[in-house]
Amino acid sequence: MGNLILCKKPIAAVPYYIEDASMNIYSLEELCYYIAHNTYLINTDFASIELCNWIGREVGREEEKILIEVLKAGKPLSVFINTLLNLSDYLPASEIRNAVEIISSFENKSPIECSKIRADRLLDKEKIVDAIYEYEDILDKSDKEDVSKEFIGDIWHNLAVCYSRLFFFKEASICFEYAYQLNRKKISLEAMLCSYRCMRDEEGFNLQVAKYFVPKDLAEKIKKIVTDTSTSKDITSFSDRLYKMKSDFRDEKSYEKQLALIIERWKSEYNELCNI
Repeated sequence: MGNLILCKKPIAAVPYYIEDASMNIYSLEELCYYIAHNTYLINTDFASIELCNWIGREVGREEEKILIEVLKAGKPLSVFINTLLNLSDYLPASEIRNAVEIISSFENKSPIECSKIRADRLLDKEKIVDAIYEYEDILDKSDKEDVSKEFIGDIWHNLAVCYSRLFFFKEASICFEYAYQLNRKKISLEAMLCSYRCMRDEEGFNLQVAKYFVPKDLAEKIKKIVTDTSTSKDITSFSDRLYKMKSDFRDEKSYEKQLALIIERWKSEYNELCNI
């Protein structure tokens, strides 16, 4: 079920199309809602004459005039967004302040650095597929940018984290290896080895240990981490609950029905991670 937005300003006869989100916006309040919930996706292209003109046609000429003056004055994006959000009383001051602070953090950074910030925030918010697209776009453009090997290595590392969250451990292991080859960070090396253990690929694990001259104590540490995780209290207690559930539902069909409900919940949670 979607959220209801109380609109005090006019509803647009012709919507404003936000290309990055493939979304039509029908009111100033809806535009404010979009900005507040997609702040990390807002870039300098968002502050456009086209947007101001749409607001003038569909919302009010006075609002259009105020925003165009901000654009003509060459003010930063954060000022434009602050002005736009304050044209409506839809958002509380704290949310406006938060959105403006986030956008300010992008200013005085290169486009590729801004892209990484957006991708990292998408990953933090569990928007995994969106983050993957963003990281891959950075890698596609990296040859044309003046960035360090370490920076690109960190992009590969975070892309690998995305794949790990989706249980694509083979893809994750490849990305972690690229990351380590570029950034030479121990965390990328350890994560790569963990990926092989998660795949239960003993041969691959041993080959990588030999290839990168991993000390024996570190290799054993990685094995222990994965083993401890796979036998953690949460997992063993869940296994115990399944066993108990099987004894509680002596009828096979009833047990299978309850098991199907658990699997459906897992599928729903996984699909949430895959949502764009």
